[in-house]
Amino acid sequence: MIPWVVAVRAAVPSPRPQAWQALQQAVGLAEAGAPRVTLIADAAIPDGVPATISEWLGRDLPPSLDVVVPPRRSRPPLAGIRFRRALGRRRDRSTALLCRDPRVAAREAGRWARVVHEWHVAPDPSDRRHAATLAGADLHVTPAPGIAEDLRRLVPAARIRLVPNACGLDPERARRRRGRPGTGVVALGLHRRGGLDAAFSAWASDPTLPALRVAGRDQGGDRVDAWRARYGGLPGVSFVGPAWGAAREDLLDTARVWLAPYPEDETTRTRLCPLQVADGLGSGLAVVAPNLPSIRALAGDAAPRTLVLYRPDDPRALGAAIHRASALAPAPSSPRPRWVDRAKILIEARP
Repeated sequence: MIPWVVAVRAAVPSPRPQAWQALQQAVGLAEAGAPRVTLIADAAIPDGVPATISEWLGRDLPPSLDVVVPPRRSRPPLAGIRFRRALGRRRDRSTALLCRDPRVAAREAGRWARVVHEWHVAPDPSDRRHAATLAGADLHVTPAPGIAEDLRRLVPAARIRLVPNACGLDPERARRRRGRPGTGVVALGLHRRGGLDAAFSAWASDPTLPALRVAGRDQGGDRVDAWRARYGGLPGVSFVGPAWGAAREDLLDTARVWLAPYPEDETTRTRLCPLQVADGLGSGLAVVAPNLPSIRALAGDAAPRTLVLYRPDDPRALGAAIHRASALAPAPSSPRPRWVDRAKILIEARP
């Protein structure tokens, strides 16, 4: 088994979803037995998250994982220069590279034991960086069925893997929640703009909905501050700030329903990589999410038991789904894939 480097063009820690996923996957690779894993991040701006990475994750990092964070906060173009230098110092033809930025994959192709590129956007062969990545990466991975279909039209099927996002929550805490669920609804993460707007409209029009707690803070706080100013006085709605690590587990212990209100558009129908739904399905709570093919594909057989779907961008349908989910009796669910399980797929995959 060879060492791995995970490269992410985002601050670690930070509230950006790609940073959170990169950390979870790096931890998973270390726990799957990779002899050494290095996570290389962009300039560290710990805003909206705990200051330390172990606090952010909610547990100690594996001893074989090294997280490389720039020593000083930087902005472009200096942030990119420091990132490229850190990555170049660890370039090694006996090490595998995992990245999710075509700028990185295009530049690093052929310089490692293998380059695994994870697509979270539709590949565009007219973009020179995308074209270089399509040609140069050894393995193309994506969590989204629609993006996997895009890739099959552009590269040989043997170089493609559809590997859905995994659950990063404590399975023991999830098991206990199924036995004694709390009350009310939680929504975690602030990047789903249109979806949360529909949720606020649902609470504004239906005073019988259970309490909604919105957790998170975007970098700089502009988005959550605007929402708080507009909806902070709405009955039944509260903004509880960032919730990571132990605080996230504690917040989920108090809830009955996890709301993941993604908006619908051409991309989200089949190219959404619903990280929140992956965590929600392994949380021990009922999950309410829009009825999109990408979400149904991730849920699989869990859908009839733990997932309540609603018509996307419809506040009334969202509210009705919340009522249905709140009335569900806790049901056992099959174990959800963990990040270590996902890491084993990446380790064993060969183009």
